[in-house]
Amino acid sequence: MRFLTKKLLTLTALFTPVIAGAEAPADSTKDDFQRISAVPIVGYTEETQYQFGAMAILFFRPDIPGGNVHELDLSFYGTSRNQFTGSISPKFYFLNDRISSKVDLHYEDWVGNYFGAGNDPDYDDFRKFDRKSFYFTALVLTNFGSLQWLPGFKYGIYLELNHTKIDFQPYNGDIEKPTNTDGWRNGFGYHLSLDTRDNTNWARHGYLVQWGHYFFNTPLSDFSYTHQELDLRGYSEFIWNTSMAVGFLWQRVDGNAPFDKLAGSDGLKRFRGVEKNYFYGNQAIFLQMEFRRKLFWRFGGDIFFEGGKTGDYFSDLMRNKWHRSLGFGARFALNKKENLYARAELSWVDFKYVGMTMYVRDAF
Repeated sequence: MRFLTKKLLTLTALFTPVIAGAEAPADSTKDDFQRISAVPIVGYTEETQYQFGAMAILFFRPDIPGGNVHELDLSFYGTSRNQFTGSISPKFYFLNDRISSKVDLHYEDWVGNYFGAGNDPDYDDFRKFDRKSFYFTALVLTNFGSLQWLPGFKYGIYLELNHTKIDFQPYNGDIEKPTNTDGWRNGFGYHLSLDTRDNTNWARHGYLVQWGHYFFNTPLSDFSYTHQELDLRGYSEFIWNTSMAVGFLWQRVDGNAPFDKLAGSDGLKRFRGVEKNYFYGNQAIFLQMEFRRKLFWRFGGDIFFEGGKTGDYFSDLMRNKWHRSLGFGARFALNKKENLYARAELSWVDFKYVGMTMYVRDAF
């Protein structure tokens, strides 16, 4: 249970939400629009011990009838181990939804565990570190010039400004301390997507294809590396009013990237229930399948299966063994009209260990 994920809501978020506003019908008045959802963060894991904080999501009316709702996510919490994280994440749409922007302003002072590079870490052997990180990311997409010939296609730019300092604690073992740690990780790149989903939160129909290619080079950055990512997702109806989601993710990093920026598990969306970069390398592959169902009132549930592995080269990636995870979870609607749910899930990792994940929005 030591490796329970960290940047998460707790089970309390599912059962003690504070929701202001009501669902708005198509001809609703201004006062009927749900403006805010708020949840407390109160919980305990072996990694964080006690957690205390809060998260709120502010909703703003779309610019056009039936358009996308603007959102502003606010999250702040600390732990009894002197860990702290806070983020401000707006998502806005402009020019009749022709331009979308997603921004994340984030700070954390976090104690983590470094398991060493590779696909076969030892759960009981790790080096502790304290990471202070501040970063700003922005993804801006548009469909100008493409709406007529390829609906759903968008293109745009990605920007990241990141400064991180990592202090490792004394350790008497065989895991070598990584050399690429402190400094600026600033980069930019391009992003392409083809999105036919009926909803960006909990999709029941359609597919999403994304390609990203990002460059982190001197003199903008203290490190020189590139990040490539192919993300494929599909959604469909299943039996008993259940929706099915399948996902494939391939990542590749070339150059002298810091260890925490290499391809690997994030413990939150891609291979849930482990710490971030529990297994990592220059390349990574993840396969996911999930069944989601609304139950009653604002409650729902899901079951899922995930597989993932990493390798320094393509031959290593194909040869290395799969990490597997089977799990289930509960979810609570923070905004039913927008299909926005908070979720809490248990994972049986490699059929040996139990992990927990709690977050807002679906994993993929």
